[in-house]
Amino acid sequence: MKKISSIALGLMLGASMLTYGQQFEAEKIDPEQFEELKVKVGGDFALQYQGLSHEADVDLIDLKKNINLPTANLEIVSDLGPGVRLYMNTYLSSRHHNEAWVEGGYLQIDRLPFLPAADNIMEYLTIKAGVMMPNYGDAHYFRSNNASVFANPFVGNWIMDAYTTNPGMEFLFRKDGIIANVGVNNGRMNYGRGGDLGEDLVYSWKLGYDTDVNEDLRVRGTISGFHVGEGHSGATLWDGDRAGARYYNVMQLLDVDNPANNTADANFRSGRWSPGANQTEMNSYMANLFVKFHGLEVFGIYETMKGARGAVDQEFVQLAAQGIYRCGDFYGGIRWNKVEDKLNDSSVSRFNIGGGWFMLDYVLVKLEYVNQKYDGIAHGAINGGKFDGIVVEAAISF
Repeated sequence: MKKISSIALGLMLGASMLTYGQQFEAEKIDPEQFEELKVKVGGDFALQYQGLSHEADVDLIDLKKNINLPTANLEIVSDLGPGVRLYMNTYLSSRHHNEAWVEGGYLQIDRLPFLPAADNIMEYLTIKAGVMMPNYGDAHYFRSNNASVFANPFVGNWIMDAYTTNPGMEFLFRKDGIIANVGVNNGRMNYGRGGDLGEDLVYSWKLGYDTDVNEDLRVRGTISGFHVGEGHSGATLWDGDRAGARYYNVMQLLDVDNPANNTADANFRSGRWSPGANQTEMNSYMANLFVKFHGLEVFGIYETMKGARGAVDQEFVQLAAQGIYRCGDFYGGIRWNKVEDKLNDSSVSRFNIGGGWFMLDYVLVKLEYVNQKYDGIAHGAINGGKFDGIVVEAAISF
């Protein structure tokens, strides 16, 4: 058994944060740098001050202006062999779960040390296998994962937040800026429980181009798909973030008969809106454009889904545009996000404006103003309602 040569805090992944630039797929691992087993133990911590108010033509829970529940992650990254790396993330504290539990873990394989004949193929190929978010769309590269918030320039995630952790495998080809990814997974976050046996697999793919036009300009464009065959017992793409949303208790109906329904974890997805989980048939597509010029970064989303959830047909569209300008340790920006339920003529729209300050390489403070509105019959009692206000978030990641 090889001895552990280092247990380092803030190495490997942490070093990539120093540029504050947007990261997408993880860079290929250089197998020549492997000497022996290396383990990086890292952590993420985040807390917010929430100063939001909401209104609707119905009694809502009384929002308080106070500090939210602090959240924490434990990250373990291990170099197991030449070109083979393990990622594992554990939620130590989250809005929805009080106990610590493993969110997911997977291998990134950029060399097959046990199959030297494949070295030429692996020069451009990356294999991922384990429990992970499928590489569907680019929006998940701009989201907070519980206490890990550096990738998200704002506090809240997208309204229609595509994120799940499914057992599966992906093959990623990269050469001269061309990106081609194909993946397969079981579609479920808890497959094998109860009668969930004999499921059909679901499939995802991505095609794109990512290039540095010159030293000042980077352009990336991708299109992705996620496909669930007819007869699946219910796949998860949205509503798969079990840690919970960031805007606590917004637009939550007041339950005077059962106070337990007024708690932060009783409505842990507050502020989000999507087709939900458990699609029995679905085709979903996302197109993204990212442009970076000097300190300016622009990102856009067009996402559409058609499918069925049991006997109910669904058709949703999400649009988003985000602009960020970075100057040294500071950044500022705006984000517009809208989701439409086409079959029920309903929508949710959000506007964010804010910024952040990297006080240290591993310490970030954010401030944002958010305004979100609900329109249409699909929202029931909160149709016509809204919430707005400021949120401050402080975070440490190493």
